[in-house]
Amino acid sequence: MIVCIYWLLSSELLEIFLYNLATMDEASSSMQCLVCTEAINATRFGMEVCRACASFFKRTKQAGKQYSCRQGHRKCSTAKDEKLVCRGCRFDKCVAVGMEYDGPMRVRRKSMPILKRLLFNCRQDTSSEIYRIFIDESFEFFNNVYPALSEIAEKEREQIFKEYLAKFCIIENYQRSMRLWGSVTKIQTFSVTTCSDLYWKPNEEEEAVFADVDSVVSYTKNYIEDMNGIYLPIFTRCAWTEREYYAFMALVMFEIDCDLSEDAQFILEMYRRETLEDLQLHYRNDLGLLDFSSRLGNLMTANHAIQECMSLFKVRVRGLYSMFDMRMAENSIRDFYL
Repeated sequence: MIVCIYWLLSSELLEIFLYNLATMDEASSSMQCLVCTEAINATRFGMEVCRACASFFKRTKQAGKQYSCRQGHRKCSTAKDEKLVCRGCRFDKCVAVGMEYDGPMRVRRKSMPILKRLLFNCRQDTSSEIYRIFIDESFEFFNNVYPALSEIAEKEREQIFKEYLAKFCIIENYQRSMRLWGSVTKIQTFSVTTCSDLYWKPNEEEEAVFADVDSVVSYTKNYIEDMNGIYLPIFTRCAWTEREYYAFMALVMFEIDCDLSEDAQFILEMYRRETLEDLQLHYRNDLGLLDFSSRLGNLMTANHAIQECMSLFKVRVRGLYSMFDMRMAENSIRDFYL
């Protein structure tokens, strides 16, 4: 809750929020803060000051900040009941009452451009951790949406999830790319951390850093073009509603390329029927359609296309492992996709 508030408040309002938060437990004391007159029950920095003012003074010294006066005359009130306390006058009052800070100072480093920070942090260990988190949270989502699958064996449930998540990602890629870029033929956004530019060409510096970069670019471009050839025609033709899009993401799960128990097949069929029933209600009640056979047909065609894309996806992952000789120690990632 506090973290969310930090993000939403301006810097000045944040100071007031911390100010009030830090002094809530000191209201019953007879001593007063020399800076803001708030009741206190302990000294800080050897002075009779409250926790909020001590923290404010320390942060200001560590950051090397200099605040100007809100009114310009350096005589603003620093009392706690002021609506917006002037930070310049508050710091001056801290110095005037004798506050000193001789603790460690923060080393200020030159800011690195955001794109370089992104590239710097996109290491293999970082990427692996991102994918692990993604898989764990997706599995939690999967179990919440399809709770009846908890009745089957864990290994079988995980197999269904593995098949489903790859299809889910393919569909999300096209939906996200179209929403962000208005097209999927130049840039595809597989996730918030993975984006492919089909027309990107490495410069000399990048060619020197990344071995066989031309092969990687060509391989990725061919893969995306093959995927577009399979899925893009039906994707651009459908123009789904939001409800149809959700239904489609459910329907792709029911085509599983592995042997399943009767219990698992029964549960999947139950969810498939529920999805189709809800979809028909959407067509009749929300869209006012009497004949929706063509829209259902488009969904089934798109479903078949995604199954083909899934096969292509598995081939690509195997190719990447061969091309980059990825560490086999990453068993969780390797086993999940292969």
